[in-house]
Amino acid sequence: MRAGASALNMSQPPLSRTIRELEAGLGLAVFKRSKRGTTLTDAGRVLLEEAEAILASLDRAEARVRRLGMHSKPLRIGFVSAALDAHLPDLLARIAQKGWPAPKLIESPTASQAEALARAELDLGLLHPPVEVARGISLASLGEDGFLIALKEGHPLTVHETIRSSDLAGHPLVLFPESQGPVLHAEIRAVLAPDSDLKIEAEAARSHTQLALVAAGTGIGLIGASVARTISYKGVVMRHWADRPRTVALQNAIVGAEALLIDLGYA
Repeated sequence: MRAGASALNMSQPPLSRTIRELEAGLGLAVFKRSKRGTTLTDAGRVLLEEAEAILASLDRAEARVRRLGMHSKPLRIGFVSAALDAHLPDLLARIAQKGWPAPKLIESPTASQAEALARAELDLGLLHPPVEVARGISLASLGEDGFLIALKEGHPLTVHETIRSSDLAGHPLVLFPESQGPVLHAEIRAVLAPDSDLKIEAEAARSHTQLALVAAGTGIGLIGASVARTISYKGVVMRHWADRPRTVALQNAIVGAEALLIDLGYA
């Protein structure tokens, strides 16, 4: 009893009185007292189990309330342009369902997002792995996205329903900047121009801008399949890339604090 009173930062008499009042209210003894010490009765053990469950529930409730407080301010979300037509709308819908404030959106390449997350300047990022993330930041895969071939209407290759890599040899291309995805850029180069320089006529970060360049006849575009499914662009036709290697694909992920990813159903 003395040890228990000390742990509760109180003297022993008030604790003993409180226990007696509890036992009187229950009509049962919760402690078995003897010269060798004090032990729990069966009733006491049941009471202890229930009390521990109540305290655990209170801890969970406190954690949930604290998380609500964390989300009283708008989240800062970084995203790559390829996320505009698929993963960003889904994320925004999840945030709205939570009743959280509308987030602040910052379009940014993968490397810049990773740096901003490490400096706590972003709360979430929609980006393309592989990427190194800082300690305390978790990554949840959102799958991968293949590519379709974007051609200007009337282009000689539009007579084919599917396009092979060899069909693209020598044709000018419209691609994303190498800095936006150096690993994927290297994979495309290895497939389409293993023994020569890749003929890149123009670069654009956004798929919509790439499509505008294709429609203008600047070159052939490689457009993410999810983008191609959600939008159409006047003057542009899409064709399946028949022999696209699996390595030539956009990997997608969401990164952020693990608790936040769990709250939003990503982990």
